[in-house]
Amino acid sequence: MMQSVLSSIERVGNKLPHPFILFTILAVVVVVVSALLAAFGVSAVNPQTGDTVYVQSLLSGDGIEFMLTSVVSNFVNFPPLGLILVVMFGIGLADKVGLMSTLMQVSVAKAPPSLLTFCVFMAGICGSIASDANYLILIPLAAMVYYSVGRHPVAGAAAAYAAAGAGFDASLFITVGDALFAGITTDAARLVDPDAYVSPVDNYYFVACSVFVLAIVGTLIVDKVVEPRLQRTLPMGKDFKTDIVKPELADDEKRGLKRVGIATLIYLALVAIAVLPEASPLRNDEGGLIPSPFLSSLVPLLFGYFVTIGLVYGIATGKINSSRDVPQRMAESASDLAPTLVLFFAIAQFIAYFRWSELGQYIAIEGSSILQSTGFTGLPLVGAFIAMSAILNVFMTSGSAQWALMAPVFVPMLMMIDFDPAFVLAMFRIGDSSTNIISPMSPYFSVALVYMQRYKPDMGLGTLIATMLPLAASFLLAWSAFLMFWLAMGWPIGPGVYMMAN
Repeated sequence: MMQSVLSSIERVGNKLPHPFILFTILAVVVVVVSALLAAFGVSAVNPQTGDTVYVQSLLSGDGIEFMLTSVVSNFVNFPPLGLILVVMFGIGLADKVGLMSTLMQVSVAKAPPSLLTFCVFMAGICGSIASDANYLILIPLAAMVYYSVGRHPVAGAAAAYAAAGAGFDASLFITVGDALFAGITTDAARLVDPDAYVSPVDNYYFVACSVFVLAIVGTLIVDKVVEPRLQRTLPMGKDFKTDIVKPELADDEKRGLKRVGIATLIYLALVAIAVLPEASPLRNDEGGLIPSPFLSSLVPLLFGYFVTIGLVYGIATGKINSSRDVPQRMAESASDLAPTLVLFFAIAQFIAYFRWSELGQYIAIEGSSILQSTGFTGLPLVGAFIAMSAILNVFMTSGSAQWALMAPVFVPMLMMIDFDPAFVLAMFRIGDSSTNIISPMSPYFSVALVYMQRYKPDMGLGTLIATMLPLAASFLLAWSAFLMFWLAMGWPIGPGVYMMAN
């Protein structure tokens, strides 16, 4: 049965076109549908403003002119574009000089045996700030550390894979993903409210606390379910294969980490000095911080922080020997974004067509009316949306592509029934992360399998799914329950952000 399910997932997934082609096709669909609906005079009344919204044809004279003259501006003005570039320049510099991998080694390899699994989960979940390097560094490292202390190395690899994949959208740090998702959500929200803005920190309170919930749940499942099961399948006297040497930090790396710690304290102190005074220009007119120029400036502040610690570590370790090395390292990190930028071009055109044709508003109005008439709102709607996101994620593991597909439809629709767009994003994060580790469509599914086969050569796709399924299901259920608890307590999910906008 497991192999049959996997084969079905692979068949369906392999039939999906590349996300760039998918959004190009969707843009063409929007053009055709807008022309058909406009020909029949389809319209809807916006319940918030009382205005009648008519679908506009992209095949009309004005529509054709818009499509031809706005190609560049659609791309350049796409909100996630600037955010992700700026954040990636800073984080990329720190990553390219080796700081991120060193931090992972320290957090896992030096962990006390009793807290090893918990530390793997904390490092893996927060390691999403290092993007794809999180998988490539942490999975073999965790397997090796488990092996070195006499525990099952596949359990360590499973913990690392679960942390990096199923916990991808939770972190104690502001990541590239936060900037990316916030930008896409902002663009979708502006289909209804032209002044809408979703900040990269609008989910921070919830996702930061989620790190500890997921780490605790993951630790319990690995230690009580996954590892005991693996030990039962292990032949007596089995000698694990390993060609990985236990990493030891060099003197310059230790020196670099100490200087990074000092630089962090100085940077935080300078930010605090700038923000704490009531007359600070980073506060709002009433002297508060929600909203404020400070929250709007978090991306450049993060850029400055990561550039600072990247420089400090790079100079200490000899990875930066001259001023020329700094832009070179940034350029290397930017080159990693090339596939994302190509995808952004197609997504930007699709969303722009969706907005200009008024299809977004029309679907939002009609969809919200259906939800209200059926009474399908509140917590049942939250649960259904998370479940739908989790299922779609099995077939489309690119979070940015999946959210760019869902956001223009669901963000405006749920805004019409007073859901805050940032809360809609928080719901999506749960589904988007949890099922990454059981999808054969994930590029790191096979990576995890290869690393595990070093220690368990007979391990196949079915065994990997069976190993990861308890973790994926536990993350999905526990994280969803935690969101429900958060709502019941009436806490904001981010600075000034609640479930309902009003």
